[in-house]
Amino acid sequence: MSEDIAMDDFGINEMLEISCKKASVNNIGELSDLFPNDLESRIQQVKDGIIDIYYVEHNGCPVGRLIANYDNQHLNNETIPGVRVCLSHFILFKDYRNKRLGGKLLSFALHDLRARGYKEFTVGVEEENHIAKHLYGKNGFTEIINHGSDPCEYNLYLLKD
Repeated sequence: MSEDIAMDDFGINEMLEISCKKASVNNIGELSDLFPNDLESRIQQVKDGIIDIYYVEHNGCPVGRLIANYDNQHLNNETIPGVRVCLSHFILFKDYRNKRLGGKLLSFALHDLRARGYKEFTVGVEEENHIAKHLYGKNGFTEIINHGSDPCEYNLYLLKD
C-alpha cells in the first residue's frame, strides 16, 4: 500500500510518499533502525515462521513497525494456530507519531492477516497508554480477555471478525 500524504499532515511544503509493507527474509536486514537491539533474533523468528514484521516507510526509509506473533509470548490465549494472531512491538519514530501512520500500518497488517485466513487478533495494552488504547479501540479491540504482568501490567484485548 502506497499513498501520498498531504503537507498538512506533516506541516511541511511537500508531498511525502508513505508506504506500508510486510518484511521478507530478503529485505529484513534493511530494517535495522527499527530493531537496534534485536535484529538478528527477529530475522531468525521470521525465518522460523514465528513472527511477521509489518512496517511503514516515509520516502523509502522505515519509520515504524508492528509485529504479528503466531506463538504465545506471555499468556496462553494470545494466539490460536491458524485463527488468532497477537500484535505487538508497535512503534513509530517520534517525528511520525500523531500523523495517522499508526492507523494505516495497523489497517495494512490486519488486511494482510485477514487475507491469510486469520479471524481473531489480540494486543496487550498498558492501562495508562491512552494513545494505544484509543487507536486499538477505534479499530475494534474492545473486549478484554486476559490480564498480564510481564514485563509490566497490561490488558489483553481481542478483535474478533
